[in-house]
Amino acid sequence: MINDVEMLTYVLQNAEMGCYGITRVRKQVHNSNVDSVLCDQLVKYGKLYHCASQMLKNRGEEPQHISPMTKAMTRIAAARDLKRDPSSSHIAEMMIKGSTMGVNKMAKHIRNYDGKDRNVNTLARKMLHTEEENLRELTAYI
Repeated sequence: MINDVEMLTYVLQNAEMGCYGITRVRKQVHNSNVDSVLCDQLVKYGKLYHCASQMLKNRGEEPQHISPMTKAMTRIAAARDLKRDPSSSHIAEMMIKGSTMGVNKMAKHIRNYDGKDRNVNTLARKMLHTEEENLRELTAYI
């Protein structure tokens, strides 16, 4: 079972990864509609990140960020993919893959969460809903 701190850490890292991924690809987006969607998603991830961080701090826990190695691997993979195909549809596809991973992992974490804190459960479900919404929004651009 996953406890409150583990769930909050996962939400925080998922939101951090979403922010990082969007920031990495936005420089290459040439479609203003796709860029607008990504900006909105960046704001949502930022709010989720802040909320998870605050909830961790309120519990006396220091937020554990994604590792520099994970960031480097993401940066390299994104650069490689964008070099191969910098189109807006490909960027939407890349982000959809990331959100799909987020949905799958978040659903698994929610299933394994002991669910003792209603606020943590609500935040986790909000993260899942956000990832699902991101998928729907970007599907229109592939």
